[in-house]
Amino acid sequence: MTLIRPAYNLRNPRGQIVRCAFKGVFPSIRVTVSVADAFRGAALAAFHAISGSKDSFLLSGHLAAGQVDAEHRHAHYLPKPDNEGRIRELLVVSPQERFSNSEVAALKAVTTLRWNGPSAKANLEVVDLDDQSEIKLSAHWVSLSPYVPPRRFWGTHGKHHLSPDKQIVAEIAAADRNIVVAEIKLRRWGALGIRIPSRSTTKLANTPSQRTAFQVAFKTETPVCGPIALGHSCYFGLGLFVPAANV
Repeated sequence: MTLIRPAYNLRNPRGQIVRCAFKGVFPSIRVTVSVADAFRGAALAAFHAISGSKDSFLLSGHLAAGQVDAEHRHAHYLPKPDNEGRIRELLVVSPQERFSNSEVAALKAVTTLRWNGPSAKANLEVVDLDDQSEIKLSAHWVSLSPYVPPRRFWGTHGKHHLSPDKQIVAEIAAADRNIVVAEIKLRRWGALGIRIPSRSTTKLANTPSQRTAFQVAFKTETPVCGPIALGHSCYFGLGLFVPAANV
């Protein structure tokens, strides 16, 4: 399930958004997924140390018996880059539920991140435990981090229903059929790393760790409420959209 909501969510916000800010070192947009995955792992380790339990549905996305949440009601970890492609902030977005005291303490405990080896390190801190600034209304959205279609499209005959623009329309319709896309513009961004779950039941031996990404702008017939995240690895920062007026 993608992260996009109808307009009434502006007046009736649900869930919780925790904003973290990086200090000193600002990772590249190219390691968006690695940074988000590292933060998730660090938050889960901190939660276990604080509570003595590994059972945090919101932080892990796993139900009590270990099954993956098919409805994706868990937290999204969304690194937020600036216009120069450097990650300045990270949003932890719980779409429907508020974090428990132990989960909040775990998020606050993550002050250092390491990814892709010991040399890749950055410091960060929680700056807002209940950020409302990302809950915005707009009919025109642009991708702040590159969008990767959930399914690969090779341009082959008979597969035109998998073109990136049609995948975006299908994603949004699956989230809320009342949201009608009026216009989409795409521009190829290049190859970008994606997240492949270690326990994926569909992962093949030659599953590529990078996929073609796009810069995207889309308009809806009526305003919709953000934050918005679409596409592959959207729970780990890819396909993060902001209102066009904010860019």
